[in-house]
Amino acid sequence: MTAHLGTVRTDAAPTPTGPFSQGVRVSGATELVFTAGQAGRNRDTGQMGDAAEQVDWALRNIAAILESAGSSLASVVKLTLYLRDDVTDMAPVNEAYRRHFGERLPARSSVFVSRLKGPDMLVEIEAVGVVE
Repeated sequence: MTAHLGTVRTDAAPTPTGPFSQGVRVSGATELVFTAGQAGRNRDTGQMGDAAEQVDWALRNIAAILESAGSSLASVVKLTLYLRDDVTDMAPVNEAYRRHFGERLPARSSVFVSRLKGPDMLVEIEAVGVVE
């Protein structure tokens, strides 16, 4: 059975101010894949950059995990973005995020935390995807 993903939009709740959907409806889904939190670390070099680069690498890492489970970024229905609380410029973070998701945006929560593992870690992301 193929899953169908639909964006939920209502005027009865506030319009999103960032690149995310108010909600995502999944019908016909038989399997979900939940990723562990992924750091924004370059898999090949171990390097971490600024917050936007870390979002890019975390989503690449998540894409690899999802693909190995029969899913993809296009099938992500929920994503949690953990940012160190000193990341104040969200524009580059959201631009990196949009490059990976385009127009089909999953539901997203952004959580600001005082500390992530390691002094260079600014971003950690976890996702829930539908297995197609």
